[in-house]
Amino acid sequence: MSFFLSDAGVFRPMVGFEDAFFVGVDVNGSIMKKEKGEDMFKKRSTRVIAGICCLAFALATTAVAVDLNGEWLGERPEWAPDVSLSTTFLTKYIWRGQNLGDEPVMQFDGSLSKWGLTFDIWGNYSTNHDKTMDGGRYQEITELDYTVDYTFNVGEMAEKFEMGSLGFADPLSVSMGYTYYTFPNVDSGNKYFSSHEMYLGVAYDTLLQPSFTWYWDIGHGKGSGGSGGSGSYFLFGLGHTFEFENDITADLGLTFAYNDQQWTDKSGWSDMNISGGVNIPVFKYFTITPTVSYSVILDRKTYNDAQSNEFYGGVTIGFAY
Repeated sequence: MSFFLSDAGVFRPMVGFEDAFFVGVDVNGSIMKKEKGEDMFKKRSTRVIAGICCLAFALATTAVAVDLNGEWLGERPEWAPDVSLSTTFLTKYIWRGQNLGDEPVMQFDGSLSKWGLTFDIWGNYSTNHDKTMDGGRYQEITELDYTVDYTFNVGEMAEKFEMGSLGFADPLSVSMGYTYYTFPNVDSGNKYFSSHEMYLGVAYDTLLQPSFTWYWDIGHGKGSGGSGGSGSYFLFGLGHTFEFENDITADLGLTFAYNDQQWTDKSGWSDMNISGGVNIPVFKYFTITPTVSYSVILDRKTYNDAQSNEFYGGVTIGFAY
């Protein structure tokens, strides 16, 4: 279900996208103090994520213990949705050129997909042990994102409606969706507690896999004047997948973006990301993907001179059924 290279520079499903801005950093790049206290939402969200992680672990360990060839689950019924679960370990959390913490993080993702429609939940867990760093984040879930996505291929859609081949347009895919970003470590009364974002993207399945995605945060104003990350982020991407024996593939990607006052009060060509990853199938349902990325700030004024170039990497353990 991966349709675009994520704007975080890591190869992950578009609905994960990857990846929202940590509320503990304001639009001018200064660290905000963590709100005290925990509300019911944080507690409930934490339980939801814990349940998902336990389910993923149970599926993984049971599948391996019962049958290494993957026959334990059997063939997926035609009516059943695609199920995807993954856990990613990264040296730091970089999102749209912005450093959201130098400490290692664990990111988890779960999704259900059917007929082009995908429901996804994604989270970020900080492993920081020093409360004086990164706005006081300390071994906690700092972000939970909920996404609804619909993606279709133009050629397949034309065939379905018996329109015949559309020629040049057949490899074109279109994605649209909505993401609700939440930050459990921020008090629910704070205007930065949550953010709403809509997006529209196109991708063309050819040698360099060109893509374009418009992310539009639908807060109450732009820059620092509104809630959430109000503004637009325009992401352009290129990539290529190399195929090897034993179903191993390698991905190379390049993205660059124009930020129109999203989580900042400036506009400009904000960042570029160069990334690579190797997808290694393990047994039938699992994939291990080590990745490396380099984030480049194109115009430091866009983020008020608060961001810099960053090198980071990690590994993803994925389960798909």
